[in-house]
Formats: sequence, structure tokens, C-alpha cells
Amino acid sequence: MMNKLNLFVNEQPAFEYDSSTELDDRQLAFLDKMDQEMERGFKIYGEMIVEPDVKQKATFVTMNLLRALQQEDNIRIAVSCAYLATRLPHVVEVHARDQDDRIAIEFVEEH
Repeated sequence: MMNKLNLFVNEQPAFEYDSSTELDDRQLAFLDKMDQEMERGFKIYGEMIVEPDVKQKATFVTMNLLRALQQEDNIRIAVSCAYLATRLPHVVEVHARDQDDRIAIEFVEEH
């Protein structure tokens, strides 16, 4: 059975990732490195997140994923999806919606 992570932008299907994709050690190490870099903190909507939790990191990665999709940057798209699939294994859908001046991100878990 293929597990999928589906990304929706304003309720439109934007990308589908096969979350059963096997990652090699190098790819897994890269995801760990992403985690370490995010541990230093980052900004979401101009707000500095000093000690990000899993969901905040996933939100940050999703923002980068949306940018990568706009730029058709397939490597960044794949890395972002792999990150979300490994860090949030129960999430099957990611919804990004335009809300006011920002993008609201919602993670939907399988039931």
C-alpha cells in the first residue's frame, strides 16, 4: 500500500508525495541537519521562534515547500516532503490557505 502525503493550496491539490519512499543514510542525515539548524530558531510571520516544536518546524518546512513549488525547485520540494513525511508520519494532508496577510497551515492526520 502506498502512503501519500497530499499538499493542498487553497483547497486545490498542489502536490502528492509518496511517503513510503525509502530514504538512504545520506538523505536521513540531511533531514537531521535540517532539524539541528532549525533548533537555533527561525522566523514565521516575522515572529522569532526560539525553541521550535515539531509542528512549528513542520510549518516552517511547509512554507519553504510552498516557495519551492512556486520556483519549481524539485530538489527542495522532495526534501521538504521527505522531512514532513518522516517527522509527522501520521499526517496525510497538509493544507495551506491564504488568510489575511499570511498563509494558514494545517496538518491533517489519518483517522
